[in-house]
Amino acid sequence: TDRRSRARARVALRLRRIGPRTTMGKEPKKTLEELEAERLALEQEAYDDKNRMLKQSQFQELLELQTDEEPEFVEEIVAMFVDDAEAMLVELEELFAEGSDEPIDYAKARGVLHKLKGSSSTFGADGVQQKCEELREHCIGEDPAKCRTGKGSLAELRERVDELAAFLARYTAKTKEIQEAKAAASS
Repeated sequence: TDRRSRARARVALRLRRIGPRTTMGKEPKKTLEELEAERLALEQEAYDDKNRMLKQSQFQELLELQTDEEPEFVEEIVAMFVDDAEAMLVELEELFAEGSDEPIDYAKARGVLHKLKGSSSTFGADGVQQKCEELREHCIGEDPAKCRTGKGSLAELRERVDELAAFLARYTAKTKEIQEAKAAASS
């Protein structure tokens, strides 16, 4: 649909903006060990109880599915998750748009939140899953102000998804850098 392609374009633009920054070859090449250490530090950031971005066991299961025969697997799964989450957020933002002539369809909002919570759970995105549950509670109470802004709101959910998307862009870029370093070392 048109809404889905707009969401994809926004995700692609955001991932390009927050992707790896290069300085035209001015930085010295990092060793494979340094790159692996940087990726490990990223993982620890995501698994930290304070950040609650990803559930370690579930994300590790996903990472273990990647093989040398399918080096793009994790990147593709990440892109699908981010794309789907973005499309669902756009749908929620349309439902809760201020000044709309249409009354808020709370049942539809809860359905979208249920899908986003399910895909977040499968992916291991605990923080997004938690924000979905908080917003669902506001939908049950049918309070548009609480649904739009404040604790447990759509604004918080959007922020959480954007943070996760930014992290995943850094993580997949680091993984690609490691794959390229391994390929260069073996040739």
